[in-house]
Amino acid sequence: MKKLAFLLTMLALFASACGTPKPVATPSTTASPSALPTQTPTFPVTPLPHAGTGTITQPTLTAIPIPIDGILTIKVNVRSGPGTGYNSLGQLEAGEKIQITARDNQGAWYQILYPAAPQGRGWVAAQYVTVAPGTDVPVDATPTPVGPTGRVIQRLNVRSGPGTTFDTLGLLEPGVAVSLTGKNTTASWFQIDYPAGPGGRGWVTSQYIQTDSAADLPVLDDFGIVITPGTAGTPSGPVIPPTPTVGPAYADGDSSVSPAIRVAFSGTGTHQFVYSSQVSTPEGDSEDWVEFTPYTAGGTNARLNISLACTGNGTLTVELWQGGTLLSGWGALACGETGKSILLPAGQVYLMHLAPSAGDGLRLVAYTLAVQNNP
Repeated sequence: MKKLAFLLTMLALFASACGTPKPVATPSTTASPSALPTQTPTFPVTPLPHAGTGTITQPTLTAIPIPIDGILTIKVNVRSGPGTGYNSLGQLEAGEKIQITARDNQGAWYQILYPAAPQGRGWVAAQYVTVAPGTDVPVDATPTPVGPTGRVIQRLNVRSGPGTTFDTLGLLEPGVAVSLTGKNTTASWFQIDYPAGPGGRGWVTSQYIQTDSAADLPVLDDFGIVITPGTAGTPSGPVIPPTPTVGPAYADGDSSVSPAIRVAFSGTGTHQFVYSSQVSTPEGDSEDWVEFTPYTAGGTNARLNISLACTGNGTLTVELWQGGTLLSGWGALACGETGKSILLPAGQVYLMHLAPSAGDGLRLVAYTLAVQNNP
C-alpha cells in the first residue's frame, strides 16, 4: 500500500510541473521583404577631384612617341646636343639602324635612342640618315631654358668660382646654350646652371659668352651669394680684362684604322659630306682622320670639290693618304680654301689627315671640311 501511495504522489507532482501545452501565437500580418530594414555596409570613400561644378577631372595620359626607324649612310659622331659644338658621346657605323625620337627646329639634327648617353639620348646629323619617304619626325619638346641665356662662342672651361684659380668642372663647346644666373663684381665672369658643379652651378669667363642679358644679372660674390646693396647688372669695381679659359680639343680617339667618319660616294646615294671638329696641340686631340671613297659615272677618275674653313689659334696641316702611302701629287689644302678641285681614281679608299700646325702654347683649331663628289 505504501508503494502504491508513493507512486500516485509522484504522478501528481509530474502532472503539475508539465502543465497544459500553450497554443502557438500566429502573427496577424506577414512581413514583406520590402518592409524589412536594409543595412548598407559603410566603406571610406575618397571623392573624385572636380574641375568646376559637376565635372570630374580624368587623369591625363601622356603620349609616348614611337621611335622612327632610320639607317645611317656614313659613320657618324653621336653628340650630346643638336650641333657639332656638343661633345661626342661615341660613334656609329655606316649601315647601322637607329631609332629616331625627335628633330631640332631646323630639321638638321635627329635625336636618337643611345643607351650609352647619360639620359639615353643622343643627336646625329640628319643629312646622314635615311628614313622612309613621307616620314614626319616630331620636333624635340625639350623646354626652353627659363631666364637669361647665352651662347658659347669659344671652347672654354667651367670652373667652381669666378677665376682661373678655381677648380675646373668640365668643358663647354662652341654653340652650346647656357642659362645665366649671375655675374661677379667686374662682370668678367658669369655664373651658369651646371648640374655637375657645386649646387648645380659653375662659372665661365664672360669674354666667350654671347648674350644680351648681362645687364639683368645679379652681382654675386665668389661663393655665389648675392651682394647687397648693389644694383643688378652694374659692376661695382674696376673692369679687369678676363683671362681666357680655353681648353684643349676633346680626344675622340679616331685614327687611320678607325677614322672619324667613313663616306662612300655613289650615284644614287651620298654626293657630298660636311664634317666639323677640333684639333689641338700639345694637349687634347692632335689629329683627325676622314675616310672617303670617290665615285664616277663613267671613266676612271672622279672629280672632287673640297673646302676647308678654320677658326681658332693656329692653322691646319692637311695630308692625303691611300693604301698606307702619303700622296704628294694631289696638291695641298689650306684653311680658308673653297672649291678646290682635284681628280682621284674612283673606287679607291682615301684618308685625309688633319692636324694643327706647330707653334708656341696651346694651338686649338676648329674646322669644317666639305667634300663634294661631282657626277
